[in-house]
Amino acid sequence: MPPLRRFPAPTPASAPDQPARVLLLTVSRGLGGGIERYLTTVEETLRAGGADLLRLDMLGPGVELTAAARARFSLRALDQARRFGPADSVVAGHANLIPVAAAALRLTRARFGPVLFYGTDIWGMRAADRAILRADPLLHPVTISSYSAGALSTVGLAPILPPGISPAWRATLLAEASRRRPLPPVPTMLSVFRLADWAGKGAAVLMEAVRSVRQTLGPVRLVLAGQGPAPGALHELVSADPDTELHESPTDEDLARFYATADLFALCTRTRPRGPAASGEGYGIVLLEAQLAGCAVVGPASGGSHDAYQDGVTGATPVDESAEALADVLRALLADRARLARIGRRAAEWAAAATRPDDYLRLVFTALTGRPPAGLGGAGVPDQPADAPHGRTRAGAPSHSGA
Repeated sequence: MPPLRRFPAPTPASAPDQPARVLLLTVSRGLGGGIERYLTTVEETLRAGGADLLRLDMLGPGVELTAAARARFSLRALDQARRFGPADSVVAGHANLIPVAAAALRLTRARFGPVLFYGTDIWGMRAADRAILRADPLLHPVTISSYSAGALSTVGLAPILPPGISPAWRATLLAEASRRRPLPPVPTMLSVFRLADWAGKGAAVLMEAVRSVRQTLGPVRLVLAGQGPAPGALHELVSADPDTELHESPTDEDLARFYATADLFALCTRTRPRGPAASGEGYGIVLLEAQLAGCAVVGPASGGSHDAYQDGVTGATPVDESAEALADVLRALLADRARLARIGRRAAEWAAAATRPDDYLRLVFTALTGRPPAGLGGAGVPDQPADAPHGRTRAGAPSHSGA
């Protein structure tokens, strides 16, 4: 195994009292999904800390991923990098952007080139991109969990930058957690994920496990929610189970209520590192959102989600990915709903401490610019723009309803 690369602190292009200058390259905007949500929060956090930032997106609504689209983006990105001038960092929002990021680093004379990794993109990284990342002294990996940092160990030491949660969304979830509601007669299970990814997110296994739990504990309501549309196969699966509900693209208010009124949240992502159906959980921010709303959680048996909750304190983990192992955990937790409610209150306390906006601001700047923000000044991770109507998702904006 080659020695791990260590990355020296960058020499800032701007003076310490001047805003950091950042070029952010991303694969898409307005198409939804967890990576878009992650990068949008990163972008807004950098701006909140005073960064002078230029974001360039390869894809948007109506733009297909083709060789021509890649070529056009590369030319546009390099032209914009030249116009942007000296920068402190060039951030590649995905491993597929490593070649253009390497060229943009030279055009902007930036000395810091973080490349963001999330999960299955680590296993599927192209050989040429891996070679550039390992050879270029200005590029280095940054990732979202300790699990994915370990998976990147053959490339270098990867700092961890977990997903962030906007202050307004965080406050909404904590407010839901503070409300005292009577326990309904039938317990509710919840899972939230991008509905197109239902197979990789383990929806069928969760439904099988809940059916097993019903045989011993009686009725259990199961709610599946997330960014839609839902594929026909998922509709068919849910329609065959009268105690299971499917909610496509819920509003933020509805999603917060789903979290807060559930007895237990479960994310059951399958780990499949190879093949066309590759899947794996790099972090699982929905676990953090559920806890902020006061809901105990069950995380995937493997992957990076262990960083998103406290096993045995705010949630639990199955011993493996089988429906039987998942059913054992669900049955043990749902058998004592009063205890489960206490776990949910502990979960809200822990998640609130783990998501302090000012802490995240410092973490983003350290990981992506190599320097602190110009000044906190009470700034944190910003909310959506003021013109975004409450209760609806802005067109082209990342929704909270996809894992």
